[in-house]
Amino acid sequence: MLNAAMVTATSPPLARSLFPVCKNWVYCNHAAVGPLTTPARDAMVAAMDAQMTMGCNGILNIEARKNEVRAETAAAIGADADEIAFMRATTDGALLGANGIDWRAGDEIILTDNEFGANAYPWLNLRDRGVRVKLLRAPGERLTVDTLDRVATSHTRLVTVSYVGFSDGYRHDVAAIGAWCRERGILFALDAIQGFGHLPLDVHAWKVDLCYFGVAKWLLSPQALSIVYVSRALIEKLRPSFCSWRSVRDPMRFLDYGQELSDDAARFEGGTINYPALLAFRESLRILTTAGLDAVEAHVLRLTGRLIDGAMEAGIEVASSTAAGTRSGIVLLKPPGRTVEEQQARVDSAKVQVTVRDTGVRVSPHGYNTLDEMDRVLEVLI
Repeated sequence: MLNAAMVTATSPPLARSLFPVCKNWVYCNHAAVGPLTTPARDAMVAAMDAQMTMGCNGILNIEARKNEVRAETAAAIGADADEIAFMRATTDGALLGANGIDWRAGDEIILTDNEFGANAYPWLNLRDRGVRVKLLRAPGERLTVDTLDRVATSHTRLVTVSYVGFSDGYRHDVAAIGAWCRERGILFALDAIQGFGHLPLDVHAWKVDLCYFGVAKWLLSPQALSIVYVSRALIEKLRPSFCSWRSVRDPMRFLDYGQELSDDAARFEGGTINYPALLAFRESLRILTTAGLDAVEAHVLRLTGRLIDGAMEAGIEVASSTAAGTRSGIVLLKPPGRTVEEQQARVDSAKVQVTVRDTGVRVSPHGYNTLDEMDRVLEVLI
C-alpha cells in the first residue's frame, strides 16, 4: 500500500485528450515507442490522402513545407535551420559522423559500453580502419568530465554519448561534456533520442558538433524519420555518406552532375524523406514546445520521483541513479519474485505498458501521465 502523504494533485502539461492511448492503457513505455498524438495521426493521414487524391501535386504541396519544419526543429533545439537534416533513423546520424570524418590511423573514440547499438556499431566499425575505440565500463564508470580527464589522450578525436541511457535512464551532463570537448578541439557527437521530447536540448549552448535522434519515442511521432544536427563548422568537413540527387544545390536539374553540394546540412539527406512522418512530427513538436519543454521536464521528473519513492517504500530495488542531475524520464526497477514471463503477463493483464526485461522493469512516463498512474504501475509491480 502506498503512503497517502505521497499523493498530490498536479495537472499534466500535455493534454490527455490528445492521447487516445490513455483510453485503454496506463502507458509508460515512451523509451520504447511513443504513441501518436491525434494531430500527428491526422497530419499523416492528410498527407497520404493528398498523394491519393492529387498524386504528384499533393506531394509537391507537402514538400513545400519541409523548410518550415526545418526551421521549427532548429528553434526547438537551439540550432540554425541550415544545420538541420532529415534522415531515416537515429543511427543515420552516427553513421554520418563515422563514415564522414577523415579518420587517421591512431585516432581514438571514447564511449561507454552500455550505449544502444545505434550509437555503438557505427563507431565500433571503424576499428578495422585503425581507429581505437575506448569503451568505458558503465555503470561503474560513467562518462563524465572527470572520467574524460583520466582516459583521454592526445589521440582522442571524438567523444560520443547518449543524452539519456536507454537501459537505466542515466542523464549525462551534456553541457559539461560539450564544454570539455570544445576546449580541447575534440568532436562531440550526441545521441539524443532518449532525452529530447521530455527534456530540453540546446546544441549550440552545449557545444555539440553532431546530434541525432529519431522521432518515434519521446517526440510522439511515426517511425522512419530522424533529425540530424550538424554544426556549421562541421558541415564542410564531413564527407556525405548518403550523397545522392537531393544533396546538390538544385536537385531538379536532374542531369547536371557538375553541381556543387548544397552548402547546408540538407546535403546529408541524400534522397526523398518520409513526408507523412515529417508533417506528423511537426504537430507533436508543436504540442511539446507550446507546453514548454521545461514544464514537461518538471512534470516527468515529478512522476519518476513518485516511482522512485514508492518503489523504495515497497522494497523494490531502484537500479537507476537518483543522484542530483542524473535523473530522467526512465526508471529501472527490479521487483523480486517473478520471471520475465510472469511479470509481462501481469502488466499486460493490468493494461499497463512498460518494458520488461531480465535486467528489470523499465518505466518511462511522459508529460500527459499522472501521479495516480505511477501508483498504478507500482501496485502491479509489488
